[in-house]
Amino acid sequence: MIQTSDGTRLTDEDADMCPICKTDKYLSPNMKFLINPECYHKICESCVDRIFSLGPAPCPYPKCGKILRKNKFKQQVFDDLKIEKEVDIRRRVAQVYNKTEEDFENLKEYNKYLENVEEIIFNLNNGINSEETEAELNKYEQDHKIEILEKNMRESQKNSDLVKYQESMERLKQEKLKIQKQMEVEDVEYQKQQQQELLDKMTNSSMNSEELIKQQQNQMLKRSSLRRKQLQAINNQLDQNFNQQFSGEVKEEIIVPFTPFQGDRDLNKNYKLLPIPNTIDELYHIEDNIKDSYFDPFN
Repeated sequence: MIQTSDGTRLTDEDADMCPICKTDKYLSPNMKFLINPECYHKICESCVDRIFSLGPAPCPYPKCGKILRKNKFKQQVFDDLKIEKEVDIRRRVAQVYNKTEEDFENLKEYNKYLENVEEIIFNLNNGINSEETEAELNKYEQDHKIEILEKNMRESQKNSDLVKYQESMERLKQEKLKIQKQMEVEDVEYQKQQQQELLDKMTNSSMNSEELIKQQQNQMLKRSSLRRKQLQAINNQLDQNFNQQFSGEVKEEIIVPFTPFQGDRDLNKNYKLLPIPNTIDELYHIEDNIKDSYFDPFN
């Protein structure tokens, strides 16, 4: 049994048949039913095209007579038309009464605002003082039209920013995984290379095999520690770039005050700043650049 918006209960056979043209869905499996939010009477798509293609027309249901437009028809989402009607009413009212808790000075005023919204939804959904409630809704929309539009624009911007943020977070995650997998592949290749070198040394060197194995294990531990630091540095750099992208804050350049006795006028600096590594290969050779970055006057 299916219940319509006016409380009428239909059998499954009647629910699958268009009440206007009496076409059965069993004989026409591709038939679609449409409803109009004005009265929520179910009509097949063919009848909608036939009756409303020339313009607005009265609802073909007996004793209804509401003027319907073709562009207002839509497919039914919920089996229960009462739920369908309430969802549509809530969506419509929410587009007009779109204030949030941030727009009120205290929680009491916000709760009063929500009570008024729920009362409007209840009256429209149950047909209680429908004309007065509809007039109140239209008057509020006209009086606060600019405010409603601005609020909707801000909410759209927030939703857009949230989508961009989530997409960027996913790209950041994928980039980290890509770098990690690349380093894992390189580690496997390095281990194979070290194993081959160990075999060559054990074959050609006069050193004890245990000493060679211990020496190689120490090298592997040092490299593993360095690789973890490199991976952490790359992740930190990616996080920093991500935070700068969404923080919207531009760092101000630090201005150092002039002190004549601290060498501020010395244009020939005895040091140079290391560049920020952007790739894995640059991180590999960062220790080679450290030696040339500082001039020791005592050596």
